Amino acid sequence: MASVGVLNMVGFAVLVAEQAIEWSAGGPAAPLIWWVGGVTLVIGLVLVAAILLLAVLVRLWWLRLGVGVGLVVVQALVRTLLLLPAIAADGGPPAAVVWATGMTGYSVALGAGLLVGALLVREDRERERREAEEGRARQAIAELEGEELRVRRMVADRLHGTVQHRLVVIASGLDHAAADLEGSGSGRWVPTLREWAADLDELREEQVRSLSHSLFPSGADLGTYEAICALLDRLPTSVATTVVLGPRMRDIVHEHGSPLPLVDRLVAVYAVEEAVTNALKHGRAEAVTVTIEIAQDTEALWMLDVTVDDDGSGPPAGPTVLSGLARHRSRAEARGGSLELTRSPVGGARLHLVLPFVPETGQPAVAPASPGTG
Repeated sequence: MASVGVLNMVGFAVLVAEQAIEWSAGGPAAPLIWWVGGVTLVIGLVLVAAILLLAVLVRLWWLRLGVGVGLVVVQALVRTLLLLPAIAADGGPPAAVVWATGMTGYSVALGAGLLVGALLVREDRERERREAEEGRARQAIAELEGEELRVRRMVADRLHGTVQHRLVVIASGLDHAAADLEGSGSGRWVPTLREWAADLDELREEQVRSLSHSLFPSGADLGTYEAICALLDRLPTSVATTVVLGPRMRDIVHEHGSPLPLVDRLVAVYAVEEAVTNALKHGRAEAVTVTIEIAQDTEALWMLDVTVDDDGSGPPAGPTVLSGLARHRSRAEARGGSLELTRSPVGGARLHLVLPFVPETGQPAVAPASPGTG
């Protein structure tokens, strides 16, 4: 507001200085121009300073308005008293016109400044309101994500522990029952009971354990690298797997650090799991390589960079259809990242995930890179 008010006062002073040329038709114009323009400007600047001080000291808008109008009237009167002798000597306008000119000019100049100031204040308040709403939204999302992780971990633990234990007990009971029936000579139900026991063992090993991992991947509590290694370890031995760590990520792993928050960690692990599944199921890949690196983007924001390459048939020609990867791209983009599926230099598919994250408090965000690539 102050800058707008000062500029308006300068403009008003220039206008009335030009008008003084008409008042000085009978003599030299320069002294009158400087006197009229200078007095108008100085009084206007004093008025701007007074209004700014009034805005700081007085909180009631109606009191500000009343005092401001009074200051404009007084300043216009002071200007008239200072200018009238010089103007009257050159045959200038009467005092009422000089006062009305000052009153109008100062009112317009200050009014425009106040209007701009009010608009700026309103914009600042609106921005603060939006930032507060965004902060509350981020907090709500973080709380929901935390609750989701808690439920995921709890259900996965129950499946891995309680449910699997119950299935083991039931299968063992069926085996014992079959053995007892076989020993008593009533063997008609023995094959059926043992088949049920085998089905329960298969259900426990294949379905329950897989569901537990889907809810909360093994190793996710330890770190991104550990979870991806656990994922690759479950693949058939006929598939060659390699995890390549960039220099910074390797130092983090050596320090047993895990700067990536758990929510972001799961986004990365699930995307890698989908890429590996597609490589084996659709591309008939025999080798999978996962490359992991982190880099600093800003002072507080870091980037996780994950690339999954396979030697399978790769994506079909033409526009890439993400299919199951679409939801993983949505998750990455919702967190400010990106996910792309392209052809790999080794002939198969390449999934490239970039995910921004804020390092967890107490975790080393990055260590100095070790020499070599290893």
